[in-house]
Parts: sequence; structure tokens; C-alpha cells
Amino acid sequence: MARFQHTVTLAPVPRRWFESCVAALHDLAEGTDAEGGRLTLPDGRPLPGLVLAEGRHPEPGARYRPVNEEDGEPDADQCLTVLARDRRGETALEVVTHDDDPDHPARLVCALGLTSVERPREAWLTATLHSAGGKRAKYLGGTGRLSLDLGRWWQATSHGRHPARAPLGGTLTHALVRVSVTVVPRPAPDGRWRVTVKARIRGRSFARPLLPLAAAVLGRRARRAGAEALERAAVAWNAQVPALVRKDGERLSAELADALLGP
Repeated sequence: MARFQHTVTLAPVPRRWFESCVAALHDLAEGTDAEGGRLTLPDGRPLPGLVLAEGRHPEPGARYRPVNEEDGEPDADQCLTVLARDRRGETALEVVTHDDDPDHPARLVCALGLTSVERPREAWLTATLHSAGGKRAKYLGGTGRLSLDLGRWWQATSHGRHPARAPLGGTLTHALVRVSVTVVPRPAPDGRWRVTVKARIRGRSFARPLLPLAAAVLGRRARRAGAEALERAAVAWNAQVPALVRKDGERLSAELADALLGP
């Protein structure tokens, strides 16, 4: 088993701002209308590039497809489905993408869920890549899952009692390796967040006895690359988040609507 740990400093996200943004985004989706499959924003502007293909908008079972720019027809290789919609319970979406590469056809299924729009408690993300590339198909696919306990996250970023478990955790599973990740924030003296990322890598199948050797040879280089990637992500976060949190949920919702309309 190989291990990795690195800590970065991030600009904080206020809880009330986050919750107001979640509510505003749901209001935007629920206020969008559908007529004959075509979508219109709450202000009446038509939403190009996406159509309602099946079901009733925006109820569970509704399916949406992007529109091909070439012929204006729905793209059969991509689909967005509403799995659940309950402001006090769970809201969940699923995105399915097909790749018809003749040598390695693949299907990517991603799902995103949130518990309680009014006061978000938990969020989760899953991704599964299936491949039909013959004997090596199982080595071209894998699964991943992230789970965020928002209550524990806000508790961990305060100066009170720290939660017993990491508020953010996930796994990535491949035929040859399994990676477990935990993310724990702590309040910094200047009000920012000190966020520690830990990862454990375990070999699977015939890769299990090879992992210690690979860690001994490449471990230092891999840990340095991981740390550098986290530092780059932190720089990008700190460059964008402070200006973002100065905007209220309604303004962000309006900017999102403008972005959906394209240039």
C-alpha cells in the first residue's frame, strides 16, 4: 500500500452564501419552462442547445439531450436524466455519454445528488466507465465515488469541536488498483481553510505485489506530482472564489442563465 498527504490553504466559502446559491440554481431550473420539447428560461428567453426528449419537465424521469450544431437534431449519444427532485429530500441528476469508437466503444455514466435544497446536508458524485473493447475491456473502465457531509464540513471549518470522520471522502476502483481519499478542512488563523488531502493506494489482482516496488521506485516523484497538482488547483481556487462569493445567489443565477444562452 502506498500513501500520500498534502495540505493547501484555500479561500473560504461562507455557508449562507453556498446555501443561497443552491436554492437560486434550483429556482432557475424549476422556473424554466418546456413547450414542445423546447426550453425557455424564466425571463422568456429560449434556451438553445438542449431539448426535453422524454418525460415531464423537470420531474423525475425527464430526459434532456443536447442539440447537434450540424443538423439541429438531438444528440443520441448524450443524455441528462432527472433521477429525483424533492427540495426537502433528495435531488439527483444522471448524465450518460456514449463513445462509438470502433476499437474501444465506451459508456460513461455520472450521477450527482444533493440532500435537501433548503438546507443542504449531503452531496455525492458517482462515475462509472464501461468499455466493450474485448479482452482488455475491464482494464479500460472503472468506478469512482465522492461523498460530502456538509454538516461535518461546516463544523470542521469552524473553531468548535472537530468531527470524528472526514467530511469528504471518495474511492476510485480499477481492475488493478483502488484509491481511497479523505479531505479534512481546518480553520487557519487568518480565516482561510487549511485543507489536508490524504490518499491510500492499494494494488489489486496481479498488480498487488508490484505496487510496493513501484512505490519504492516512483513514489517520491508521484508524491511531488500530486502535491504540485494540488497547489495549482489551490492557486486557481484562490484566484476565483473571493470574487465569486461577493456575488449573491440571484446574480450568479442570472449570470448562469446568460452563459447558457452562449455568446
